[in-house]
This record gives sequence, structure tokens and C-alpha cells, in this order.
Amino acid sequence: MMGRGANPPSGSPPPSRAEGAEDDHGTRPVADNSLGRLFALSDGVFAIAMTLLALDLRVPDLNHPSDAALRHALAQNSANYWAYIAAFFAVANYWSRHRRLLRSVVTDHPRLYRDTMFLLILVAALPFPAGRLGRYGGRVPFALALYGIVNALAVVMLLQLRHDVRRLGLAGRAADPAGDRVAGRQLSLSLAVYLLCIPAGYVLHGQGPWVLLLLGLILLRRVSKQWGHRAGSWRAASWRRVTARRPGGADRPTDEAGSG
Repeated sequence: MMGRGANPPSGSPPPSRAEGAEDDHGTRPVADNSLGRLFALSDGVFAIAMTLLALDLRVPDLNHPSDAALRHALAQNSANYWAYIAAFFAVANYWSRHRRLLRSVVTDHPRLYRDTMFLLILVAALPFPAGRLGRYGGRVPFALALYGIVNALAVVMLLQLRHDVRRLGLAGRAADPAGDRVAGRQLSLSLAVYLLCIPAGYVLHGQGPWVLLLLGLILLRRVSKQWGHRAGSWRAASWRRVTARRPGGADRPTDEAGSG
């Protein structure tokens, strides 16, 4: 009989850790669907925040309804509509970035929950500064500054989550270095634009909200690169299908020319 303090015999498997148990660094394999519940909670908060943004889109009151009066009232409330569009795409971008990061994670860690909770706090509160921006526009500089501060903090939390996933080695598949650099560069550019919103309301006065158009340029650049990559992949796949139908493949014309 082996004593209490004796070592196990050579060749015997080491004692296994209980399923889902944490190691010395707080890291554990995902076995209890913790990430699935984090996905569900995050998707719910993002969806509610997107819905709450629409509450500031009110129907204008018209004393004498007419086509011209309705157009005039809608034009007067245009700041609300632009603020809604800007905030909606901001939340959608945060959701896309957060989901892409978590989809690569296969190892649980407390920092995932910490970073995500701070991000969700900011996303859930975003309808408030967006509503103030839509109501006061460029007339009140602090409305734009508050909108910039909340969004800048949200981007910082996404950058922190990205940093923790990379530093702690929580991703299960090898990351694309080029794509990772592009994502980090786009987040950094968005952070610069939101930080620029803080003084823009005071320096540019009523024209301050136009700074947010820079985010549209970043989005257009991102979409154009994605479509360019997809178009290149589609052309390459089409060429492979065409050459596969030829007898002998794509090298046959070259072989025939060489034999002649």
C-alpha cells in the first residue's frame, strides 16, 4: 500500500484537474458555456441600447398639418436623426468588434468579464449622450464633449479587451497579424476622432458635430477594403472553376505551345 505522502508510481497519469477548474492564473478551459452566457448578455445589452436610441425620434407636432409644414418640422429635428444614425452605427461597430474578439476565445478568464462589463456599462448609457447631442446639436458644446467622452471610453475598453486576449493567450486559433493590425489601427483612429469631439464643440462652436463625419470616412475605408478583398477572392475562385473545367487544367495551353 502506498503511503499518504508517497509519490505515484512511474508511468501513471498525473492527477487531472476537475472540469472547469481554474489554474494558478485564473484561466480555465471553457466547459460550462460561460462564454455563451456572456455572448447572450452582451447581445441583449447591445440590442436594447440600439432600440433605446430610437426613442428620441419623436413625431413633430403640427398645428396646421401640411406637406410644407411637415418638411419644415423634420428639417428642424434633423439633428436628432443624425445623432441617432451616428450612435446606432457606433453601437453596431462595438458589437461587431466585441463579438469578433470573443469568437476567437477558447479559454475563460476573469478579465474577459471585467472588460466586457465596463464596455456594456458605457454602451447601455450611450442613448443619454446621444439624445443630448440630438437635442442641442452644436448649440451646447458640452453635449458633443459628453458624447465624445462616452464613446472614447468605450473604444478604450475594446482596446483593453483586445490587449488582454492577446497578452493572456486566450485565443484558440492563430490570429491574422495583418488583420489584427488593421483592426487596431481602425480602433485607434476612432478613438482619435472621439477625443477630438471634446474640444471641437468649444473651438468650432455650432460646426463641432461635423467632426463625426470623420468616422464615416473610416467606415467607408473599412468597407471598401472588405469588398476589395471579397472581390479578389471571388475572381480567384472563378478562375479556378474555369481552369478546372479545361482538360489538363490551366497549364495545358502552355504545354501544347511548348510541344509545338
